[in-house]
Amino acid sequence: MRRFLLSALLAAAAPACQPAEDLDPIGAVADFELTDQDGQPFTRADLDGAVWVVDFFFTRCPSICPHMTQAMKEIGERFPGEAELKRISITIDPGFDQPAALKAYADRLELPQQGWRFLTGAREDIAELSLESFKLAFGDEMDAEGNILHSSRFVLVDRRGLVRGYYDGLDESLRPRMDRAIRTLLDEPAG
Repeated sequence: MRRFLLSALLAAAAPACQPAEDLDPIGAVADFELTDQDGQPFTRADLDGAVWVVDFFFTRCPSICPHMTQAMKEIGERFPGEAELKRISITIDPGFDQPAALKAYADRLELPQQGWRFLTGAREDIAELSLESFKLAFGDEMDAEGNILHSSRFVLVDRRGLVRGYYDGLDESLRPRMDRAIRTLLDEPAG
């Protein structure tokens, strides 16, 4: 029952998954400055001209995050050598997920870090980014089972920093649709 309620809350917290045919802009991503797994500043400007897929996760997540991370890894495998496609994973547990923890997570899971940034920062900045720019749930605290409420959605962002689609990162049946949407955005002219 608890898992059902969590799924229902997550589904209600973000717009419905969009088909690839409907890629109208939904909203703009605000400027941000976070820190990547190498301890380097990372801003929205670092993504100018790129198509991005964004998710929110945390390294000690006992439930959905490992599956989401695997799905994000597979995006890179389906678009090999596509330098204009960036993957962004933002922690919702920044008190624990400092750069060294993010780096250790990526290294332990043998995740390719070329074109994939794992980001941390001030909790209030991440909460605002999740809630305001991406329109995704952001839980306040960890429950007894080690979960923190967050969305399983992947957010597709175009070269101009506009949100163009939401796709459930746990639903394998949506991956072809998401891939078509990614390809459409990669084929759009820059600027």
